[in-house]
Amino acid sequence: MISSAARTLAGAGRARSALRLATGASRVSLVAVVMANNDAAIHRTCARRPHRCLRALVRWSLPLAAICAVASLAPASALADGDPASDVLLTAPAFVPADTGASTAQQAGLQALLDASAKAGFPIRVAIVPDAYDLGSVGELWAKPRTYAQFLGIELSLVYRGTLLVVMPNGVGVYRARHSTASAYARLDKLTIGAGGAGLLTAAQTAVDQLAQQAGVKLPVASAATANGGSSGGGDTALAVVVAGLVVVAVVGGVVATRRRRGTGTRPPRAPQPPRAKATSVGGFPAWMQYAVPGSALVLVIVVGVFVVAFGVRHVAASASASASSVSPSGAESTPILWPSGRQAAPNFSLSDQNGQPVSVAAYRGHPVIVTFIDPLCRENCPLAAQVLSRADRELSPAQRAPILAVSVDVYGNARSHLVQDYTKWHLVPQWRWAVGNPKALASVWKRYYAEVAVVTKHIAGITVHYITHSEMAYVVDPSGYERALLPWPYTAAELKHAIQDVTPA
Repeated sequence: MISSAARTLAGAGRARSALRLATGASRVSLVAVVMANNDAAIHRTCARRPHRCLRALVRWSLPLAAICAVASLAPASALADGDPASDVLLTAPAFVPADTGASTAQQAGLQALLDASAKAGFPIRVAIVPDAYDLGSVGELWAKPRTYAQFLGIELSLVYRGTLLVVMPNGVGVYRARHSTASAYARLDKLTIGAGGAGLLTAAQTAVDQLAQQAGVKLPVASAATANGGSSGGGDTALAVVVAGLVVVAVVGGVVATRRRRGTGTRPPRAPQPPRAKATSVGGFPAWMQYAVPGSALVLVIVVGVFVVAFGVRHVAASASASASSVSPSGAESTPILWPSGRQAAPNFSLSDQNGQPVSVAAYRGHPVIVTFIDPLCRENCPLAAQVLSRADRELSPAQRAPILAVSVDVYGNARSHLVQDYTKWHLVPQWRWAVGNPKALASVWKRYYAEVAVVTKHIAGITVHYITHSEMAYVVDPSGYERALLPWPYTAAELKHAIQDVTPA
């Protein structure tokens, strides 16, 4: 429904409204409309039949909960706080980036050890950091495991306050809120870290075991992990699905039980009762309001519960995708927005690429162009989107390959070292060109292409970190300089290829 509305608005030329419908704001509006309609229905029921008020609240809260679940799982804007580990460790006990180089069996061994530690009463979360790249925008903390452990621990403190372990090639860091770590560092003083991913994971397992022993907890041997030991993401996802199912079953069961109590058989006749006066007020308030507090609490519990479960499922899925080897979004259903030829001119801009050379849309007149918006320091959706764009271009014939102009959405991540590093890490095609500039120039481009960018700056443990939320999308511009397609993330290489082929002269 949201995508259809977005396409309709886009066809009418109201691109800003169309793009906003594809973001989180639309979900809030949809829920608000449903709540308003439900509130009217509940009010009528409670006013006319107070004894059925609670049943009405349950009945009308189910559709709202379902809509909240669907809305929570819908595609949204990309969020990048510049510190990948903090995103993953919100829900998972281990952060092991794809470039660690550790085998699946080694990762399963670490996972099994962390699961056993939690069951034994010593929960601990571990961040493996094999390279400065995996620190995102806080690369200044590379080779400083102790400082980074403090920084990461404070970032996670609203959700997790247990023991945190950071493992880098040059050492380890330990943090626990409001606890001294002096004894922990003394315990790990002679820990050695071997080369490569295997060395990092082995050191992590040894450190976890040592810290558990210090806390009086005996853990099983890490090698006892089974070969098919799953990651915490799968376990959390399964748990979330189970919890969601139990919530729905419990609510539906309550409704069914209430209806069944009404019965279908014959009942003994009741003695005539004198007509009751209609209760118009209770303590000076309408009678139906006596049900408002418990009823509202029930609706709130159901809605919040569904949101929490849906967020957990979505966050775990996003974390798993970020470390997956496949560059195509699994099961993605992109809904491209299309314009006819000559309808909507692509705004031109003048920025600089990674080599300091001018880059603009107008310079490619006569050729199709892809314009996208990427954070050079992002380590989740942006690298996936960049790889999908590159894959689409590789699969086209040389004559059809379109230049990719990647406009930066992070004014703090435009150093040439970051831009060049992404070429290697993201396996970008030669025709990929970054488009960077001063904050004012970039903001002007974002505005004209309706790319929403929000930045929140925080200072944690003496380190400045920028939380950036931005629209994740790609435009296809035809050889005449007109926008022909807009693909919101997640999109696929096949969709991009099709959009480019449609505007490429035969």
